[in-house]
Amino acid sequence: MLVGMFMLEPDVSVEKRKWRSWLVHCLVKTARHYNDARSLILAQINEGKRSSAEMEKGRLLPVFDFAFAMEDCITSLEKAVACIRALADKGEMPSAFVLALDDERQSLNAFRRQQEHMHSQIAAGQTGDGPILVTLSDDGEGMRLRSLTMSFVALFRLIDAIYRDVATFFPAHDIQSPPSPGGVPQISMSMTIEVVQGGSKPPEVPS
Repeated sequence: MLVGMFMLEPDVSVEKRKWRSWLVHCLVKTARHYNDARSLILAQINEGKRSSAEMEKGRLLPVFDFAFAMEDCITSLEKAVACIRALADKGEMPSAFVLALDDERQSLNAFRRQQEHMHSQIAAGQTGDGPILVTLSDDGEGMRLRSLTMSFVALFRLIDAIYRDVATFFPAHDIQSPPSPGGVPQISMSMTIEVVQGGSKPPEVPS
């Protein structure tokens, strides 16, 4: 799908290429931040498995960075959802997956709005109840911000739905294809040259 953004297709307009490039950009950012947040949780779990002797040298708290990764994930995900909703309303893009997840979209939007208003609330002394940064829920099955909660299952459903909707912009892409290894995308090109015998002679170069 990433490589497909750079391949010119005669039946794809310039505007459509911009739309799908933006959606893929948001999708990739969302997935990377989601994976970063997940890795931080796993690293914190593994921290508890270290020996007492190792822990005496100092504790590692990777979960402190969880809020940064998850806030970026929420922002990128909300941008993609908003774009898909706008394109679907204009009839420019079918959405068989994202728009069907109404509860998940409302939960995500509530988190995004709370993030945007957090600074002004804190500056006004309105600390309120619950965490002021995105953190793990009490059961460890989701995230919390103030009084808001959202499960990781719901978050994953939205990410997967965006992937499936965005894939409609790339008809040649198989959504059931196995995941590719991460890293920098690589494009390889090949070309053939056909030599035709006979025909007109090349023009002479005047001396």
